[in-house]
Amino acid sequence: MNRIHMLKEFSKCNVQDYYKVLSYKFYSTKTAIEVVEEDASKEITKQYERLSKITIKTRKKSPQKPPFAKNLFLGVFDTDVLAYPQLEKEELQDLEKAIEPVSNYFNSISSSFLKQPFVPIDFMNNLKQLELFGLRSSQLLNGRELDVIGNCKFNEVIANATSATPSLLHNEHLGIQILLNNGNEDQQKKYLPQLINGSVLSAFCVAENDAKDLSLLNTTAKYSQEHNAWILNGRKTAVINGSIADLYIVIALTSIIGKSGLREPQLTVLLVDKNCGGITFNKKHTLGLEATDVADVTFDNIIVPTENVIGIPKGGDSVVSSILTEYRLSSGPACTTLIRKMINNLVDHCKGVNMGTISIAEADYVRQAIAEMTISLYALESVTYLTAGLLDFYENQDCLLESTIVKVFSAEEACKSAIKCMDLLGSPAYMKEHWCNILFRDALSYRHLHESSENLKLGIALLGMQHTGQSIQGQITKIRNPLFHAKYIFKRMWTHRKQGVDNPDLKLRLGDYVHPSLQEPAECLEYTVLRLQYATEILLARFGPEIVNQHMELGKLAECVIDIYAMAACLARASRSYCIGLENANYEMVIAATYCTHAKLRVKEKIKNLVEGPYASGYESYRSIAKRVFKYGQYFPVHPLSRNY
Repeated sequence: MNRIHMLKEFSKCNVQDYYKVLSYKFYSTKTAIEVVEEDASKEITKQYERLSKITIKTRKKSPQKPPFAKNLFLGVFDTDVLAYPQLEKEELQDLEKAIEPVSNYFNSISSSFLKQPFVPIDFMNNLKQLELFGLRSSQLLNGRELDVIGNCKFNEVIANATSATPSLLHNEHLGIQILLNNGNEDQQKKYLPQLINGSVLSAFCVAENDAKDLSLLNTTAKYSQEHNAWILNGRKTAVINGSIADLYIVIALTSIIGKSGLREPQLTVLLVDKNCGGITFNKKHTLGLEATDVADVTFDNIIVPTENVIGIPKGGDSVVSSILTEYRLSSGPACTTLIRKMINNLVDHCKGVNMGTISIAEADYVRQAIAEMTISLYALESVTYLTAGLLDFYENQDCLLESTIVKVFSAEEACKSAIKCMDLLGSPAYMKEHWCNILFRDALSYRHLHESSENLKLGIALLGMQHTGQSIQGQITKIRNPLFHAKYIFKRMWTHRKQGVDNPDLKLRLGDYVHPSLQEPAECLEYTVLRLQYATEILLARFGPEIVNQHMELGKLAECVIDIYAMAACLARASRSYCIGLENANYEMVIAATYCTHAKLRVKEKIKNLVEGPYASGYESYRSIAKRVFKYGQYFPVHPLSRNY
């Protein structure tokens, strides 16, 4: 209601001004005055036309639900997720209408754009005209005010400019979104209009070469009472838009408080204008992303006014966490477009190549690669829009774990698909200018730049472990102290006897919530959920608080939950498609069933290794070998031709 009232008042005010200008009699013959009045009239007319196009968002969100992915570690499955999210017919039509001119433009971009060493000026101007900055911003600020699903769909189209995509995503999610979610009124008035109209570009500065932990950041901000400002010093590496940005959003260490010997960083997020002086940058040459600017940025005694602190001083953690979910989710649409390009280009190539008298498109090894890439793309689309739906349809939904899964899954599947593509193409794909080589290098950025997949996997597992530990702390205490809780231990041995032989009772009945044809894949999903719960309890009981240091086990556990989440998304999507009769829905059922079958086998093997322990699985051998290498400081086995007699 507040938005509607504000809109009416704003519109009313401008209409009155408009008629005042029209009724004014221009008696003066001075040219300058006539130009000013005509410009004012045009501006008011333009504002009125803009306001008349504003649409009111009417969708109501449902109350917040328990976190879906985190509850998988507890063996709890929210069956509402199997009703795949969908837009109302009018919403879908409006979205398709809005995205049509954008899609037409990006489809017209030549492939040579991918090889540009910078973002062309005319490209950025076209983005401004298409209103592709501030997609989630209010319409009153000239933004599109998209929901998360709509934003993902737009990002899919924008990602056709693959080499420039990170530049646009970082500006949107790590620049505009931070100000929208955390900026005060003055900051939003000062910077948002320029960011949304595209006249100002932002850069998010967090990474440092030597800092693997936030408490080890070398970039510091110290408060100066003399200047009533923060003095910023430090160097940030691999900053997207680093040398072309007009506004830097910098994460700086302000102090460290020790608790029980732990180093706890206190971070502050600062807005730094490029024209304030003391900023230097060094452009970097990356493996891919030819059209994205990447640079190291150095801040030397920058005086940052107190009003340029985003959020509160020493409250940077909450500022960063507020944008992580949607930022990580943005990798999904970007990698979706990458894989789709690979598949479509590879199919075109295979149609024109013969192996003897037949096309290589009929060869089994080609069909296998194409099918695997298709299944990967289907699963990636499914998890992306399932996560977007959870954010859109539920109030303040906790989807940090789901969005992190999307980022890891999208990066890994894009790289795997690119390698399969290169394997089929052979030597030509090894050439730097080949389209597959370009897409492969662009895909690598999502896996390694800023947030590596291996680190994110640990984060996935630890988030799940933390949630589980808080819920079943009492049970874990009893399992770790069997002599004091003998009755509970004997009862558990009986209730978990089937888990001990890898044959859990399937009591969740997930098959009741999807199309009957998907009964068997639903049982695969249920099996993996129950086995994940069992493995989580085993690891917590075995290692206790030390589980945070068991990175090998945590990595495998994360891979399991990634597969399980993708299985759920594929089943939900395929079931919906088949039930409402979408084109090729019968093949969607095949894709979903195939993914679930293979994912079950992967999860089964990993859980088996986790349950058997570090010695049976070989993890302890890995640790022993690595210790030996570090002891010698190099590869230690002697040459295979060596003799000792």
